[in-house]
Amino acid sequence: MQEGQTFFSLNKRMDWEHGLALNVNMQEHGYSIRQTEKYSIHRIVRTEEIEGTHRIQDMTVGPGRKLIVLDESANLWIYEDESRHVERLFRQGHHLFSAQAKLASMGDLLIVGDANRNSERRLAVYAISNGQTMWAAQEWDGLELFPLALATKVGSVHTLYSVIPLDISVGLNGNPEVPEGGRIGIVVWNAAGEVTQVYEALRFDEAVDVGALHARFDLAAADGTLALLDTKLRAVTVFHEDGREPLYFTLAPEGRFAGISIDTNHNLYIGDSGYAQQEGVVERFILKYRANGEALDKVTSFRGRTDKLLHDARGRLYVFDRISGQISLLDLDARTMLFDDTQLPEAIYFSAELDTTETEMEWHKIRLDAYIPEETQIRFSYFASDDSEGMIDGDYVSYTDYLTDPNVTIREKLEATQHLWSEPILNPKDALLMDARGRYLWFKIELLGSEMMSPFIRKLRVYYPRSSLIAYLPPIYQQDETHSPFLERFLAMFSTFFDDMEDKIDHISAYFDPDAVSGPYLEWLGRWLAITDHEAWGETKLRTLIKQAPELYKLRGTREGLMRMVHIYTGTEPFILESFQFKQMQETSELRQLFAKLYGDNPYCFCLMLKPEFVRTDTQRLTIEQIIEDQKPAYTECKLIVLQPWMYADMHTYLGINTFLSEPTLLTLDQGASMPYNTLLIDVDRDKRMDIHTRLELDSEIE
Repeated sequence: MQEGQTFFSLNKRMDWEHGLALNVNMQEHGYSIRQTEKYSIHRIVRTEEIEGTHRIQDMTVGPGRKLIVLDESANLWIYEDESRHVERLFRQGHHLFSAQAKLASMGDLLIVGDANRNSERRLAVYAISNGQTMWAAQEWDGLELFPLALATKVGSVHTLYSVIPLDISVGLNGNPEVPEGGRIGIVVWNAAGEVTQVYEALRFDEAVDVGALHARFDLAAADGTLALLDTKLRAVTVFHEDGREPLYFTLAPEGRFAGISIDTNHNLYIGDSGYAQQEGVVERFILKYRANGEALDKVTSFRGRTDKLLHDARGRLYVFDRISGQISLLDLDARTMLFDDTQLPEAIYFSAELDTTETEMEWHKIRLDAYIPEETQIRFSYFASDDSEGMIDGDYVSYTDYLTDPNVTIREKLEATQHLWSEPILNPKDALLMDARGRYLWFKIELLGSEMMSPFIRKLRVYYPRSSLIAYLPPIYQQDETHSPFLERFLAMFSTFFDDMEDKIDHISAYFDPDAVSGPYLEWLGRWLAITDHEAWGETKLRTLIKQAPELYKLRGTREGLMRMVHIYTGTEPFILESFQFKQMQETSELRQLFAKLYGDNPYCFCLMLKPEFVRTDTQRLTIEQIIEDQKPAYTECKLIVLQPWMYADMHTYLGINTFLSEPTLLTLDQGASMPYNTLLIDVDRDKRMDIHTRLELDSEIE
C-alpha cells in the first residue's frame, strides 16, 4: 500500500556489532542486559525443626540433599528438608565418636573424623542407609590419627581428604602435641581406606597442643583443587593435583574467618565467624575469591555468622552457624548486572550510522520486536544529519567514531552528545521518527532492568523514506499545519496494520512450503491431503508425504503407489504378493489347500507383508491398514501380514526375509544369558565319539 519504502534491519549479532554495546549480553537471536548468578537465601533450617536433636555441633549434606547433623549428645540425625522427615542413624550412647567429631559425605557414605583420644574410632566411613562400617582407621604411618578437618569432592565417591598432624610427640602435660618444626598435612584416602597421596601444608615454629588445633583448620576440595583455611593466620593455601606449586594468600578484610568451600567454577567462598554483639561486628559477609587469590564480590544476600560452608552437586550453598544452630540454604538465582558508571541494572547501545546515500532523506519510523517485562523499560533516542561529521565537545569528529569509541567514558559521551539526541521514546514497538531528516541516522537504546529481569530486544527495523496514509486524503487534510501532524500520527497506527497484512500476503507462499512450516501449519497442509491423524505420522513423515503428494496421486490405486506410501510411513519396502505370482503352484493339488490357508483363494485379494519391527503398536497397525484401504486398487482386498522371525511349517516362512539357516551354537551361560532357538545342549569333551551319548535306561530304550 505504501510504495517505495525500505528499511534497515538489525536482527543478527553481526548487525549489532557495528555499534558499541555496554553491559550488554549479545546473543545470536537478540540482546539484553548482562546477567549473572548470585546466591539468595532459599530456606533456613533451625534446630527445633529437627525433632529430637539437641544443640547442633556439625553438619554435612548427604545424597538427595539430605542434611546429616551431629548434636551435642553425639547423636547423628538424617533430616529431609522437603518432607521434614527425621531419623536417627546410630542408637543413643553408641560411643563410636564424640560430639567434637567432624562430618563429611562421599556419595552414600558418611565420614566421621574425631580427634578426641577417648573415641573408639578416629576416622571411620559408614553407609548412610544403615550405619554399617565400611572401614575405619586409628593410626597411619605409625602415628595416631587426629583428624582436624575433612573434605570430599562434590559428587565423588572415591576420594577423602583429611587434615592431620604429620609429626606427633608427647608434651610435658602428657597430651599429644605437634613439636617445634612439626608438620600439618593433607592426607588423601581412597574408597578402600588406603592413603594415596600426602600434601605438606605448613610447619610450626613452636610446639602446639593438638587440642588447640581442633577449630583452627577448614578444608574444601574440587576437581584438581584443594583449599586449606588457617583461621589463626587468616591465610588460604591452594593445592593443585597436577603438581603445580601451592598458592598462598592472606585475607585482607577484618574478621574472624571460618568455613571454606569451592564451587564448580573453582571459586572459593570463605565465611566470617565473628560475634556481632561482643565484638561490635556490624555486617558479616561470605567472601568470594578466585582460585588464584583474586578477591571477587561478596555474597551480600547472607549477613550472619558462619562456622562451616558446603556446596552440593547442584551448586547450592549451605551455611552452618553453630551458635544459633541454624543451617541456611542458599540457591543461585539470575541477577541483572549493574552498569559500572551508574551502579544501576541498565545497559546502553550506540549505533553506527545508517546510510541511505540520499541527502535530505526524511526518516519514517521504527519497529522494535522486544520483550519488556514489568518494572523494566526501553528508551530509544535518535538524530539525523546529512553530514557524517560534526562538532562534539569542541572537536570536529566523526559521529560514528566518537559514539563507538570504547575509550570515551559513558558519562562524557552522554554529556557531549546531549544536544544531538531526540526526546526518548519509551518502550517503542512501532513509533514515528519526528523531525528526522538527513542522509544518516544514529540511534541510542537504553535498557533499564530490575534486580532479576531485563528487557530483551530481538530485532529492530528503521524505515525510510517518509510515507503516510495522509497522502491518500484530500489536500485540505495534508495542508493544515495545526492538525496534520496529529492526523498523520493517528493514521500511522492503521498504516502498521496494513503493512503487517501486506507483508503476510507477500509471504503467503511460505505457508505452502512443507520444508518451511511446522507444527499447526504443517498439520493444516496435511488436512489438504485428508490426513487427519497427524500424531501417527509425525512431522518428518508428514513433510515427506506432502512433498511427494503430486506423484503419489498419479500412482494412487497401483502397486507402486501403495508401496511408496507404506515406505514413507514405515521407512522400509513392504513385500506384496499377488495371486498371479503363485497361480501355477496353486494348481498342484498338494499345495492348493496350503496356499488357500496362507493367501486365500480369491484372485482379487493380495497380501502386504511387513517385518514386526515396523508394526510395533496397534496405532501403527491401524494407520497402515488405513493407508492400504486408501491406496489399494478398486474392487480388490488386501491382507496385512506381520511376519514373525521364526520358522514354522505351514506358516508365513520366507528364507532370507524372516527366516535364516545357521549352524547350531553352544550355550554359554552368563548374567544376561538366554537360550536361542538354534542352541543344542551337548557335552563338548565327549562330542563326536561313537556310542558315547547312548546309555541304556538313561537316554535310550530297546524295544
